[in-house]
Formats: sequence, C-alpha cells, structure tokens
Amino acid sequence: MVVDTLAVWLRMPGVHLTTCLEIEAAEALLSSFRFDVVVTDLSVSQLGGLEGMRLIRFVTANFPDTTVYVLSGYVDEGVRSLCSVLGVTSVLEKPEGLAQLRNLLLERRSANAANAANGANAANGETASASPGAEDTGEVQQVERLEDFLAANTIRSVLQPVVKLREGGAPFEVFGVEGLARGPTTSVLGSPSFLLAYAAFKELLFDADMICIRAALSEVRHLGSAVTTFLNVQPRSLTNPEFTATLCDAVLAAGMVETRIVLELTEQQTIVNPRAFAATLHRLRERGFRIALDDYGEGSSNLNLFQTLRPDFLKISGTFCRGLARDPFKQIIVQSTAEMAARAGTATVMEAVETSEDAEILRFLGIDYGQGYFFSEPLPGRELASSPRVGIAHPEHPGKLAPLGATSPSS
Repeated sequence: MVVDTLAVWLRMPGVHLTTCLEIEAAEALLSSFRFDVVVTDLSVSQLGGLEGMRLIRFVTANFPDTTVYVLSGYVDEGVRSLCSVLGVTSVLEKPEGLAQLRNLLLERRSANAANAANGANAANGETASASPGAEDTGEVQQVERLEDFLAANTIRSVLQPVVKLREGGAPFEVFGVEGLARGPTTSVLGSPSFLLAYAAFKELLFDADMICIRAALSEVRHLGSAVTTFLNVQPRSLTNPEFTATLCDAVLAAGMVETRIVLELTEQQTIVNPRAFAATLHRLRERGFRIALDDYGEGSSNLNLFQTLRPDFLKISGTFCRGLARDPFKQIIVQSTAEMAARAGTATVMEAVETSEDAEILRFLGIDYGQGYFFSEPLPGRELASSPRVGIAHPEHPGKLAPLGATSPSS
C-alpha cells in the first residue's frame, strides 16, 4: 500500500518509476539496469528494524553516481547522522516528506531537461524543448515478488540451432539446439538476466533454473527429431541436493534421454559450496549428461573453470566472433583456444556467428560448431522444425538434409 501510494504521488511526465516490494528485487535491479535515483524507507521488512540501511549501503558503495533519498517515519538525529555517513543525499520524514521528495524530483527533472537542451544546442545549433518528457505521463512499473512470478509459470523458451561448420550456405546441418528462456514483455522479470539476478539474491536459482529447463524441454518435443539439447544452468543450482533427481524427472517427462542433454554452466554466480557442486557434477556425468562451459573468454576465471569442469563442449563468447574475419589478433586467440580444446578432447562452439565470412574463418581456425543469427534466429520448436535454413540427415537420401520435423509423423 505504501509503495503504491508513493508511486501515485511521484508519478509525473519524464519520470519513469520502478517499484519493488523486497530489498533483493532492488539489489537485482541496480545490478542489471541504470537508475538515477533510489528512494527507500528505513523499515522495509515485516520483521521490523532498519533493514533499509542495507540497501542504502549497497547503492552508495557500488553506484556512487546514483542519488539516494530516504523517506521514513523513523527519523532522529542518530538516523540522520548515519545516513549522512553512508552518503544519502536527503533524509525526509513522513508525511510532509512526500511533498519535499516530489519537489526534489521536479528540480532534478528540470536540471536534466536543461542539460539536454544545452547539449542539443551545442550539437545542432537548434533550440531543444525545455521538457523533453512533456508528452510522457510517466511510467510506473512494479516488480512482482519473485515467488509469485515463478508460481505463475509464464516463462517460455525458444530454440537456436548449433550447427556443424562446413563449406556452403543453407541449409545447415543441425547438431543440437540451445533453449533460451523468454519471459512476458509486460514484466521486468521477463528479462532472463534480471530474473536470475533476483533469484540469486533470494537463493532461488534452483527453482528459476528448473522452470527455464522445463520450458526448453517442452519446445524440443515439437522438433520431431532427436537432437542434442543445450540447457543453461547456474552453477550454484548444482549445490542443491535435489538437482540431479529433479532434472532427470524433467528429462524423462519430456520423453528424452540424459545422453542427449548438455548442461551449459557459466561463472555468473559464485559457487558457495564447491564440495556439493563437485558431487552433483559427478552424479550427472554418471547418468550420461554432458557439460558445456558457456561464455568462455568472459570474466577472469574461465580457464580455472575449464580445468575444474573438464567440459565436453567449450562455448566461446561471441565477442571473439564479431569482425573475426578482419581481425588477425582475434584469429590467433580463437585458433589457440580451438587447439587447446581439441588436445583436451573438448568440442568447440562459437556463439553469435552473424556473417558468412566469420563462419568460413571459424571452420578454417578449427572450431567445430557454430551458433548465431547467420544460421538461424531463435525460434519456437514448431517453427524451427519446418525452417528451410537448417536440417538433419535425410532419412531416405544420404548426403542430403531434411527439415528437423521431417521424421515426425505428427509434423
């Protein structure tokens, strides 16, 4: 009720508000998107206490350019002093602080408009509107509680093929597909990166991962062909003792087998229980699951993770593919990575392949598979099954390719 009241009071043209009901949602938002201002109470928990101080410290320590306003009914000199030390811009007391807060945002909006006008004048020699958001009634978007969002089960999946690199153009021979989660565009939680960040703060990564995995497996059933399926998993999910059994049940329910599943792991989340992670990894391999290290080349510990995981597949970050055909230095990196992986018995996949030039140079450099818009955009299972751009070995004509759904009686 308080959040809704605050949103109504602060709604104005040129100001876009995102409201949260939990500290974890705010922390995840700040980690995923840029905000000019953070407004928080000091008591933000049903348990009482001044937990808002935790959010304030998170913002001022990690995002020093973000202005912090505190609006609270619990204000005394001790609170004001502590907020000042933490870097809070203004401490406002309810209820009169509402009007003060609105005035502060109006002043900030006017200053931003003036700066934008000056920038436009300097760049174009034209007169810019003093209120660029004047026609905007002000957007208010509330982040629902994570548990409620997960329970609604609105996550779906699209599939992007992983193809064998060879000479020539389409159709390309499919080796496998990667399931990519998609959420409702009407929700901030529709962004998979934000969803997982929020889940990490709430220690619900396992639940979020399983919802995305089930959505991907559901789409694969529509392909009509048995292909290797790459599923994204956060390493921290593997520390859950129920992960292996739950995953096996999901694979069985989808009518698939473990040997056709490749789990893509990244280093986005710190593994807090290495022993449990290693035990789960061992159980998964015993069941026939294969492992891929995703986004190789991003972050600082990928080589360590490569050594720890001993993956079956190495998926190289697409940043090394952009402009690859014209960048000799990138070619050296990609070729040396391909050679290292080959000597370790690991197959390589280059992500984000967008041009025929780059696809051809990848084959020359020793990369095994490619994935990206040059081959196919991510599509729902039924659409990918009939796509003329990709196919599998024709069941009746060796050497020719047939659409993925050609072997399915129902397709």
